[in-house]
Amino acid sequence: MDIRLIALDLDGTLLTTDKRVTKYTVGVLSRAAERGIYIVPATGRSLTGLSSKIRSLPFVRYAITVNGAAVWDMEQQKLIMRRAFSKEQAVELWDFISRYHTMQDACIDGIARMAPEYYNKVEEFMPDEPRRLLIRSTRKPTENLRNLVSDEKTTVEKFNLFFRADAEEKRQQAKTELEELGGLSVTSSLGNNLEINHADATKGRGLLSLAAYLGLSAEQLMAFGDGENDISMLQAAGLGAAMENAPKEVKAAADWVTLSNDEEGVAYGIEKYVLTDR
Repeated sequence: MDIRLIALDLDGTLLTTDKRVTKYTVGVLSRAAERGIYIVPATGRSLTGLSSKIRSLPFVRYAITVNGAAVWDMEQQKLIMRRAFSKEQAVELWDFISRYHTMQDACIDGIARMAPEYYNKVEEFMPDEPRRLLIRSTRKPTENLRNLVSDEKTTVEKFNLFFRADAEEKRQQAKTELEELGGLSVTSSLGNNLEINHADATKGRGLLSLAAYLGLSAEQLMAFGDGENDISMLQAAGLGAAMENAPKEVKAAADWVTLSNDEEGVAYGIEKYVLTDR
């Protein structure tokens, strides 16, 4: 296969459960990059939410962020593509989701922001320490968040809702209500959350936009993912790989299933299909 770009979800895919990229995986990615293959993080995180470990990898230049709402050339600090909410849509949606008993955040101009009252009570909504650390390290406490959402000078790319572990029925009900509003992409990546983007903001669309920018075809794309928000990307790529730790609906959308994130499934898949002389 003539793979020229490999798109990688982060949490649950490239990153181990304790949020590491193994030395072996970095080595495999380096070997792929030496062959001229683009290595592209594709994440629900904001641009500023990309960890220094990812940003410092010398072969990572492009990034698909906020579930495809923003595609970046990080070397040139250039926004290649953006699919965000209109101001009217953002304000109405923020007021709509504020009635849910959840922990909420908003990605605004590439920064994930959260009201301090939620930031200081992450334990109530996140069941384990790795995910608590994820929230604390990628969200910026912000007062009067609604004012920022409604500010005409800002661009809102995503909203995020986190439900308590015992509120799965309410999470499913909220998902149905949000989908009925229309014009939205409503997905999940962490099990107890709902990620709300513009309907045109998906990882799949982001991947294809970047491919067009780089002059690549869909058949030259490989993608790895484990979450519901990765399905569009797995389907858009010529070769979509679901992680073994992915739920069944994600595996069903993929072309094949690799090892889990804690078994270096990304490295295994790249070696199997890309770094071969066959």
